[in-house]
Parts: sequence; structure tokens; C-alpha cells
Amino acid sequence: MMQHPYTEAEIQAVVDVMRNAEGQTQGKYLEKFEKDFAAFVGAKYAFGVNNCTNALKLAAIFCHIQPGDEVIVPAYTYCASAIPFGDLGAHIVWADINKDTWTIDPDDFERKITPKTKAVVAVHLLGIPCDMKRIVAIARRHGIKVVEDCAQALDCRIDGQHVGTFGDFGCFSFHAAKTMTTLGEGGMFVCSDDQVAHNVPGIRHNGLCAFQGERERYWVPAMSNVDEFLEDRWPQNFCLGEAQCALGSEQLKSVIANNEILIEQDRKIREWLKDVPEITFPGIVEGGRYVVHQYIMHYDGSKYGKNRNDLLDLLTQKYGVRAIVQYYPLYRYPLFQKKGCGAYDCPVLDAWWDNSFSFPWWCGIDDESMRIMCEGLIHAVKDLRG
Repeated sequence: MMQHPYTEAEIQAVVDVMRNAEGQTQGKYLEKFEKDFAAFVGAKYAFGVNNCTNALKLAAIFCHIQPGDEVIVPAYTYCASAIPFGDLGAHIVWADINKDTWTIDPDDFERKITPKTKAVVAVHLLGIPCDMKRIVAIARRHGIKVVEDCAQALDCRIDGQHVGTFGDFGCFSFHAAKTMTTLGEGGMFVCSDDQVAHNVPGIRHNGLCAFQGERERYWVPAMSNVDEFLEDRWPQNFCLGEAQCALGSEQLKSVIANNEILIEQDRKIREWLKDVPEITFPGIVEGGRYVVHQYIMHYDGSKYGKNRNDLLDLLTQKYGVRAIVQYYPLYRYPLFQKKGCGAYDCPVLDAWWDNSFSFPWWCGIDDESMRIMCEGLIHAVKDLRG
């Protein structure tokens, strides 16, 4: 489900490309979107790609991941945070979550560093900023690359600095469920390294580049060259279409306003539920801006011998509120177990996750719908108290 409907200006931006673009990819709309996005997040370089998974794949490529390298990834995240690294042969080491913020625990990250550790993936899950100052400091001491997965965190900041610009690489998503979308799919890769930035376009687009030097005839030997940009990597095709880029530039204009709506929705729900001690919400690192991408809560019914399943049974069947459960710990999925990444030591996540759940969530929920959800939850919790 989209977070919010397209505006007429956004629709017109796509129509304009269909009518007027000289080509449907790799043109002026991509160039504009990349410049607009770099300015929005404060990045030196930004490169549009077809999805955030492939932005993460670019990050994995530029971390020079080799088979047998270790990459530390929080076990509480969407599977795409880990798959691109595993695909290049990395062994995934699962990091635990901080008990308050529910994002990667810097202390656990440091505990799990070995001589094989090549990179850490800091996921700003749910729009909650990780403790980037500590994570980067730890990584720099050990010579480890920092990849920021910002798929759910556009406009998420720490002391005014946008996430994705603290580490070596930042990766963003414009999937349909995000605060902004480029026709259902899309992503952005950001970095500050000049040499990486020089190599990204070739890696992104099948190694295509210009022939060097003057040519007697513009068609000899062909219109474009194909070359390598990294000695240990084949190029890929991660290109983003012009219509998507035009829409992206337009959607950037409303991201902050839409996030303010989500933040206000969060404020209202917390106010409604402030007298329900069984329900808790994520904490935020000092100076952090939480953009509330999804609405995860935690239920503690241990005093009454009850758990999340008891709560959701009541909430769904008796009060008509269809809550859901997000993001199974990745070490529990068959994919990672079959790939040799099933081992874990994440006691905080293991104790916390089985009692987490989320409300339905989108930008612009009316007060009556939020009231119904909150009152249903309050009544269900009271029922479970017996």
C-alpha cells in the first residue's frame, strides 16, 4: 500500500517525461534527481538505482566483499539488508538490538568484530536512527566499512545531519510503501569518496562508457565502449528510468511535510496509550529525528501470563483491529539457515521480538481510525489483565 496518493503535480511530472523526454533512461531527469537528492540529504554524491537492494549491492561491491569475509548485520531488519552481502560470499554475523531503540546495539557490534569483519550494516529500521556516532567510531578503530541502510529513514536525522551521510555508503528506498515512491520501485546510493563516485556509473550500467581520446569518425569503432571499473567485479544493470526520476524530484518537495503528519500521528497514539504500561514504544538516540515509517509497539503481559498472540487474538476477533507482525528475526528464516547463517547470539531480540506487533500505518490516518485502534488495544489489554 502506498503511504499517500500521488498529487496532480507528481502525475504531471511523469506525463511530461512520456511526452517530452529524449530518452526514457540515463538522461537529464536522472541528473536532476540525483542533484536534488544529494542536496536534500547533504551528500557529496548521489546515484539513482532501481531499488534499495541494489543500492546495498553497490555498497557491498565497493566494500570489496570476498567469500569468507564477515559482515555484521542487525538480526532485526528486512531481509534485503543482508542478502546483497551474502550473495557476494560474505558470512553474515547477526548483531543484537539495543533494548531501548530497537536498532543495532553498538556494544554488541563491537563484541562481534573479528579479524574477518569487513563491514557493518547500520539499519535505521522503522525510521529510527541508529547511534551512528558510536558505530562509526567503533568501525574506524577497526578499519571496518560502514553501510547505512536508510530504506525506511528518508528525512531521519541526528543533530540535523541526515542518516546515510555518517558512514561510507548510504542506501535509500523509494518502494511503494515508503514515504516517497518512484512508481513502486527505486533507490539511491550516496557516498563521499571521489574514486567510488567515479566508478559507480559504469558499475551501475553494464560497464558502458565513452571511448577515450579523439576519434576520426564518431561511429568508429562503435557509439560507446564497455570496460571494467573494478578489477574484481563485473558490472551490473541497476538503472532507474527517467519518469521515475522526474517523479522523485517532485516527491522530494513533500517528504518533510508528510513525515510531520506521521510524527503527529505517533504523538496522538502515544497520548491515547500513555496510561497502558504494558505497551511500550521505541526510544530515540540523543538528537535523533524519528520519522515513524512503521508503527511497531511492544506488549508485556508477563505479569498476567499473557503474550502477543493472546493480545492480537482479542484485538482482531473482538475489537476489529487487524494488527500485524513485522520482520521475523533473520536467523529464524529458512534462507539464512540454509546459507549457513543460522547461528546467532541475540538475547535482547530473542526476548523482545515475540511480543512485538504493529498497527496499520499510513500517512494521513484520520483521528477516528486512530481512536478505534487505540481504544480497541486498551480494551484488549484490560481484558488480558483478567
